[in-house]
Amino acid sequence: MPQENAEFLMDDGCLYFVDDASDYDYSDADTASIAGTSSTMSTLESVEARSYFREVDGRMFPADSNVPLLLPIDNDEVRRLEKQHLILKLILEEDYLGPMREVLVLNPMLERRKRVLDLVTLDGSWVQEMSQVFPDVDFVSIDSTPLRPHTPRPNVVFEVYDLYNGLAEPDNSFDIVHIRYAVIFVKDFKSLVRDVHRVLRPGGLLLFCEYEFEVYDALFPDVPAWGTLPGMSNALRLVRGGLAAQGVNAYIWRDLPQWLPCNSSFWKESELESDAYFVGGGDTEHAKRIVRRPLRPRFDQMLRRGFTDVQARVNLVPVAPWSEDPRLRSIGAMVQEVWLDMWQGMASSFRAQGLSAQEAQETVQAAMYDIRYPSVRMCAKLHTLLAYRVEDK
Repeated sequence: MPQENAEFLMDDGCLYFVDDASDYDYSDADTASIAGTSSTMSTLESVEARSYFREVDGRMFPADSNVPLLLPIDNDEVRRLEKQHLILKLILEEDYLGPMREVLVLNPMLERRKRVLDLVTLDGSWVQEMSQVFPDVDFVSIDSTPLRPHTPRPNVVFEVYDLYNGLAEPDNSFDIVHIRYAVIFVKDFKSLVRDVHRVLRPGGLLLFCEYEFEVYDALFPDVPAWGTLPGMSNALRLVRGGLAAQGVNAYIWRDLPQWLPCNSSFWKESELESDAYFVGGGDTEHAKRIVRRPLRPRFDQMLRRGFTDVQARVNLVPVAPWSEDPRLRSIGAMVQEVWLDMWQGMASSFRAQGLSAQEAQETVQAAMYDIRYPSVRMCAKLHTLLAYRVEDK
């Protein structure tokens, strides 16, 4: 039965719905805490959690039409994301990205606890692990849909609300903001970046991690493998086009390093006043005009805006066990398995995009053929980035 994919047993975990539409006082950032939003929170019960989902061709997707549709959100996806979390740690060769420990080290002179914001929760693997690695740090993890119940932790709050309405968090309240695999869920990433800047403390650390929607031959990593991996390349082209048609910029990995620096036009007041912008990148035929709400609150023109020490890195990830290096060969085998799991569920998304059942199935089968039997050393690009919010002057 299709509905078996969407089981929500809320007895074992706790999720909170946040009424982010209510007026919020951002003025007192230094005294803000988890309790600061408690008046607008309510625990999500199992029946309420189900209302966040709708069924499309036997798989579950977000019910909110403002949340872009790409990957199913059900128990099969939870298992895939858990595997993907393990793969990422193998790729990075560490349990977390960037200098988290240096930023979160205990400071006996500091009267407050350090705080971390996680966007988006998904299966919760990252925030669950980090909350145990850093038990003296408070974590807030936000998602637009309650993908699963989470094991309660004394230093973690899981929140569910409409990210497109902005972050319901106080100014200057987090030491780290962690953004991973969030691009496909956010239509207006520019507004999200400005909101992240707002909630980060001066000197706070931004961490970003996202796969590129393209495949490559490891021997020619600068040129997409359109000719040698036609099935996979065509399917990803459709994914990029489908995301662009829903208002999603599939090229955030490329744009973010250009937006963040202090001297970027991204932070100019004329840009902040703009009522709309275009997304689309290379798939210009799918570009879509996005109108967004006014930012809340406006930036103080007397303060410096932007990020410093922006460090972007590209990680080549094997998508099959072709490498002679044992570690990379193991990663390739795991990625191949995870990608096959992912693409098995993509027909529903292509159907929602307008393809016929036959076209969707043929597209998925061609992509999966390239994954199973790649004609070249197929690899993907995982983009990671870290940057620090500038200190106020």
